[in-house]
Amino acid sequence: LKVVKQCCATDGVEPQYIKEEVLPHFFKHFWNHRMALDRRNYRQLVDTTVEIANKVGAAEIINRIVDDLKDENEQYRKMVMETIEKIMANLGAADIDSRLEEQLIDGILYAFQEQTTEDVVMLNGFGTIVNALGKRVKPYLPQICGTILWRLNNKSAKVRQQAADLISRIAVVMKTCQEEKLMGHLGVVLYEYLGEEYPEVLGSILGALKGIVNVIGMHKMTPPIKDLLPRLTPILKNRHEKV
Repeated sequence: LKVVKQCCATDGVEPQYIKEEVLPHFFKHFWNHRMALDRRNYRQLVDTTVEIANKVGAAEIINRIVDDLKDENEQYRKMVMETIEKIMANLGAADIDSRLEEQLIDGILYAFQEQTTEDVVMLNGFGTIVNALGKRVKPYLPQICGTILWRLNNKSAKVRQQAADLISRIAVVMKTCQEEKLMGHLGVVLYEYLGEEYPEVLGSILGALKGIVNVIGMHKMTPPIKDLLPRLTPILKNRHEKV
């Protein structure tokens, strides 16, 4: 994998050659469940795939793995998510067409909802992909927010925490998409959850509220700041560092 990575990064190796001669074999032989189970292989495979994408473009690689976001193996889904996240962080979403964009949103929603252990890889991936797509996310935002709201109500503290963290990650995009109404709704829901007993979760809920206030502004915030402050003041006494 290291050799493939170095060769693909070399100036003399043409993107066309990589597409035709390297990629079919590369995906056939390396992209499998076994690779996802071994930490070192996992790391190297992600790095090599990201390096190849730098040469052949984001869409060329993402097209080949996007459907695997719905794979039945969670560790493998994680590897796919991390790879796509790193590629899009590097290269953005310019060469991703509307068909691939749909598959991506569908895939990240599935992978996010089907987690059995809440993992920062899924959170980072979701955040980065949504931010890279920017304005193009607008039609999917109601569905994304629906997922977040559903998970904010989950009995598992980890799930609630991650849902709140996701709001902080995508608040800027919601503003870009002019979804003030949706953000107002999220603000009201988060406000109702300020009685959260787990400090880690409460910290994330406060972070999400802060994210919304930052982009929506003090004057448009719902609930209004005058209602928010009396609820926040007693929380100042909470000794937990994150809170």
